[in-house]
Amino acid sequence: MPHTHHDHATCLHTAMEKAEALCAARRLRLTEGRKAVLRALWHSHKAMTAPEIMQAVDASQPPITYRALAFLQEQGLIHHIGALDAYVGCPRAEAEGHLSQLFVCRECHDVEEIPAPGLERTLRSHAEQHGFTVQETHLEVLGVCAGCRA
Repeated sequence: MPHTHHDHATCLHTAMEKAEALCAARRLRLTEGRKAVLRALWHSHKAMTAPEIMQAVDASQPPITYRALAFLQEQGLIHHIGALDAYVGCPRAEAEGHLSQLFVCRECHDVEEIPAPGLERTLRSHAEQHGFTVQETHLEVLGVCAGCRA
């Protein structure tokens, strides 16, 4: 899970470009406040709580930050991690309706989203068999990353 061979500047730039393109395609505004929140989340791959995000963006009005988080989550640009009550950027934002499988380190809060097409097919197939419409799915796998175990 540690991002040792990771070009973080490229990762951040790519995430922001994807967000701009996705919002433009959907005719939505990616305001400066929304961009600031998204940038704060992409500065690391660690989950951040709303108060941590507000501190990172120097937000003086919490409702604006919470509205930005809600917008970004609705657009699939970020994930809410229920186990930590925190947020993380979504590297697969362009894959509309994808199921998110997140490995979450309980110690350092590092988060890695992993593609699991087999799991996605299985869940969608079972849902279809039962007449269930999947709207949102987040699988949070909690544990300890290699960096924290070392």
